[in-house]
Amino acid sequence: MPENPAPGKVRSLLEQLPEIVRAGKAEAEKILDGLEGRSRISLQTRELVAPAKDRKEIGLGLTQRRGDGELNRDWCNRLVYGDNLLAMSALLAGDEFTPSLRGKIDLIYIDPPFDSKADYRTKITLPGGDVEQKPTVIEQFAYSDTWADGTASYLAMIVPRLCLMRELLSDRGSIYVHLDWHVSHYVRMVLDDILGRQNFQNEITWKRTSAHSESGQFGRNADTIFYYSKGNRKIWNQQYGAHDESHLDRFRNQDADGRKWADFDLSGAGQGPARKFGDRGLIEPPKGRHWMFDQDGIDQVIADNKIHWTKTGTPRLKRYIDKTLGLPLQSVWDDVFPVNSQAAERVGYSTQKPEP
Repeated sequence: MPENPAPGKVRSLLEQLPEIVRAGKAEAEKILDGLEGRSRISLQTRELVAPAKDRKEIGLGLTQRRGDGELNRDWCNRLVYGDNLLAMSALLAGDEFTPSLRGKIDLIYIDPPFDSKADYRTKITLPGGDVEQKPTVIEQFAYSDTWADGTASYLAMIVPRLCLMRELLSDRGSIYVHLDWHVSHYVRMVLDDILGRQNFQNEITWKRTSAHSESGQFGRNADTIFYYSKGNRKIWNQQYGAHDESHLDRFRNQDADGRKWADFDLSGAGQGPARKFGDRGLIEPPKGRHWMFDQDGIDQVIADNKIHWTKTGTPRLKRYIDKTLGLPLQSVWDDVFPVNSQAAERVGYSTQKPEP
């Protein structure tokens, strides 16, 4: 932790942050240096959970059954209970059953405490004593999101953990860090330092609840998810959302076979050369722009009947509605609804996140 300030002087978090980051990195480095030692931390298996033999899909437990019904121990899910700093130390070290996962993980999502100054509780259902008795539901303390030295100690907690997560990520890996307004701005600075500002990809805004009134301020109804990659070779699988009506309205044209299509600009920003468009010969792109395909690409879209000619003789690209996957997902998510009181997936945990 940073040294105490001189009497009468209170240092801001911005002043303390460099020391917090240095101390956190040193703690992580000490853990990494001890991975090969005799006292390295390892995981203990408390329970194996296998799916039923008649289920062929991936099970929710530790192992998966092969087609012949035998357990396939080359594949596993693992649920680790305990301090995640110790758990990551064990995953980095590896053991006789599991090799080190250092540089092997492609995706990490974390939903850490938010420094909300609140205690969280969860509901536990106890079975009844006999068939006539209804189960008993009790409320149990889950965790306290209050830190001894305020936000400074919160940041001191999260810095070494983020350092170890970076070590677990593969060169093509990515991490998503889910926070809210309490500490997101400070953690963003920490992430820039640990993962590199150049590897910041998105700040995602998730509308987690409907509009509500808060006295004297705008309603706080959104969380923030920071998306960083380990490097510039990240794995990226484009996600798509539903088309909005205004987009679908564009697909008004129709081929003889009934396929609907819309036409789009065939050029992009930046000057480029002319291309040959079949019998129409060479055509210059609009001033200051270039054709988005090279000559082979132009030849191919012509062969595929994907060129629409305007009345002024300008080529445009035809896109068919049956080949359109949807709108590429943007950085504002307002279609993932919160877990309401009647939801089947609700387990009674205060900070439960919905299934997408």
